[in-house]
Amino acid sequence: MDTSRIVLVPTDFTEASKAALEYAVYYANRMNTLIHLVHIAQRSSLRSNVKSAQEYRKRISEERRKLLQMKNGSGGAFRIKESMIITDLSTAEVLLNYPHNGSILACCVGTAGNKSSDSEGVGANTNKLIREAYFPVMSCRVVKHPIQFRNLLLPIDLSKHTNEKVDLILRFAKEFNSHIHLLAVSEFLEEWTFTKKELLQRLESAASHIRSEGIRCSTEVIRHDYVSNSVVDYAKEINADMLVVMSEHQALLSKLLFGSRTNRVIAMSSIPVISFRRRMDH
Repeated sequence: MDTSRIVLVPTDFTEASKAALEYAVYYANRMNTLIHLVHIAQRSSLRSNVKSAQEYRKRISEERRKLLQMKNGSGGAFRIKESMIITDLSTAEVLLNYPHNGSILACCVGTAGNKSSDSEGVGANTNKLIREAYFPVMSCRVVKHPIQFRNLLLPIDLSKHTNEKVDLILRFAKEFNSHIHLLAVSEFLEEWTFTKKELLQRLESAASHIRSEGIRCSTEVIRHDYVSNSVVDYAKEINADMLVVMSEHQALLSKLLFGSRTNRVIAMSSIPVISFRRRMDH
């Protein structure tokens, strides 16, 4: 087993975090790595309505029992190192400063999500992780069986960094022998700044780049007012196993247009969404 790399999984014992652990076990089995299963307990919550030190210790013991039970029921217990962190910091702050930060292959997080198309539906911790983590963040609500990463859907944008972003996904796609589906969705607002010809050129350039690396790739262009709806619907149409998004520190307008879309896609998606950061942001 490769102990130099880990898959990080925070858990609050919800069904979504259990789904995240299932994906983490699959990922770690394929990569032959360790899983760090971490329960981040808020000190204030543990102390809430506690009347004695004994009751406080009992509450901590119960949390540790649930953590061990989750590990043992995962189907991958031999790979899992569990720990409980009692803190006043947010979950995102703990994960962003995790001691083994440089060894993290991916962080699998459960998110409750929200199927409403007019809601961003992503919690503050998940949102902060996606924007700031140097490691890929895989968010999920439920498990799609059988678990596999064969069909990846990548909604493509028109930034000058498109090929660089695709490079980040190629290694992941090679490891899982994936087929990458590139999807360009244009909105009326975006069509003020580019032509359909430019969109097709950027899309085909990215596709050629992927194919040159020996990865299967297909392309699709959709014109729609609601990008997040189109992305989620297309994922169902092609039976995608995972959605791939890119995150980066952006200008205000780009954040308004792209950032909220990403959150809505994560909130609406019934399959995991993995986010990569562009190298220049590192």
